[in-house]
Amino acid sequence: MINTIKDKAFVSRKTIHVREITCVAYQRTDGLIDIEGTLVDTKPEGIFLQERGGIGPDEPVHEMTLRLTVDRGLQIHDVVAETVHSPFSICGAITEHYKLLLIGQQIGPGFIKSAKRNFRGTSGCTHLTELLPSISTTAFQALWGEPANVDGSELRADESSKLPFDGCHALRSDGVIVKMYYPEAYSNEQAESHDPA
Repeated sequence: MINTIKDKAFVSRKTIHVREITCVAYQRTDGLIDIEGTLVDTKPEGIFLQERGGIGPDEPVHEMTLRLTVDRGLQIHDVVAETVHSPFSICGAITEHYKLLLIGQQIGPGFIKSAKRNFRGTSGCTHLTELLPSISTTAFQALWGEPANVDGSELRADESSKLPFDGCHALRSDGVIVKMYYPEAYSNEQAESHDPA
């Protein structure tokens, strides 16, 4: 079920397109982690596509899955890309390109920018490439929120270092949250650099 933003000045509307992106992290028995992202586009009313013919209501127009297998340092060991549904049969021909260019890379600063550069234009599939940011953040979440810490115990030092400090306003290295909960990562250099005095 899709949640919608509640708005007091709500205008009557109807759904014309739905894009769902789902990412799931799996712990493998060999110690590696699979991060699997799936993108599905549907329309509530049927459409016609040249190669596929009639597409019924809520039938996938696009359905692509990208799986990255990573270690705990977020280095990519394997990549599997699959096109289940697409407007054209040739769409899936690009999937092997993702394996060739991603294996050996590490998810971290600059990864998304580099990947988008490698798969831009005719070198990739727009929809598979769109999954990379969601898969990357899911990988960080999977490693950070491990079951050993759900009891509220302190994060291990190596887990704390995986947090995206300065990656969002809540985790700014000179902010109250980092100062309170992650003092080892706290830095007031940014605060001092913005101090008008």
